Amino acid sequence: MEVKENPHEITQRIRSFNRFYTRIIGAVNQSVLNSPFSLAEVRVLFEIKHSENPTASEINRELDLDPGYLSRIVRRFEQDELLTKERSPLDGRAYLLRLTEHGERVLASLEKASDKKAADLISPLSERETAALLRSMESIRSLLTKTPLELEVRTVSPGELGTVVARHMEFYSKQYAFDASFESYLFEGMARFLKNRENGMGQAWVATNGGSVVGSIAIDHVEERVAQLRWFLVEPEFRGMGVGRRLMEETLDFCRMNLYHRIFLWTFSELRNARHLYEMYGFSPTEEVAHTIWGRELTEERWDILLFDPDEEVEMV
Repeated sequence: MEVKENPHEITQRIRSFNRFYTRIIGAVNQSVLNSPFSLAEVRVLFEIKHSENPTASEINRELDLDPGYLSRIVRRFEQDELLTKERSPLDGRAYLLRLTEHGERVLASLEKASDKKAADLISPLSERETAALLRSMESIRSLLTKTPLELEVRTVSPGELGTVVARHMEFYSKQYAFDASFESYLFEGMARFLKNRENGMGQAWVATNGGSVVGSIAIDHVEERVAQLRWFLVEPEFRGMGVGRRLMEETLDFCRMNLYHRIFLWTFSELRNARHLYEMYGFSPTEEVAHTIWGRELTEERWDILLFDPDEEVEMV
């Protein structure tokens, strides 16, 4: 028989946890409090660095700051040469905020200090305890935001590659003003991929939530021991929940099993969040091309990772 807790007791337990959590966060943020920046200012720096289209209005919606206060922060950061402003190509009334090299260094220093505090906090925990902690954090976020964590990462089912193409076209046309030529590019690449996959060279995966596709990724054969990572996309509302990491790990495991020596991908400079994930998994930029493509002037970037040294013999188990 289920025993229901008294509403007052539930409230008290929540408030008790909140006090505990506030102390924990206070310890982690102490490094920030020892800097010349307030917590709000550091959050603004972080959002500028890690947002896809960091305008003042977007940051204000994310952080729920007073518009006048945010305006003063941005003005101060501009005076201190921590950021620059450039007119948005998608909305002439808005300005994109970009960190300068100095701003990048300042934020990196603050993040490094906070990361060390967080690492010190969990250092007494075992791997199993750490995993349990992370699962509990995900559960709290899921319950309070009413975002169900029914995530599954699997190989694509028949028909789902069409969904992958459609979502890419819709996302990039809305977010980055790509024109119809991007759709032709997607279908041409998909046709080549399908032929390779029929010959056992390549695979694609989707992340689903409640049966709906919320993320995708693929590996396409290019040449002997070389593969290309393609069609990596996580729906915006599911970012920050580990979906991208799960897709990337599935992809890298497949490449290791199939003894691909090198994987590369093409992205473009405006996809700032993706760069962070690529760096996390060992990719590094190897080539840069600035040109007009898909109705936009873009700087495309090639990123590579070497999984195996081709000069070393790989032993089959």
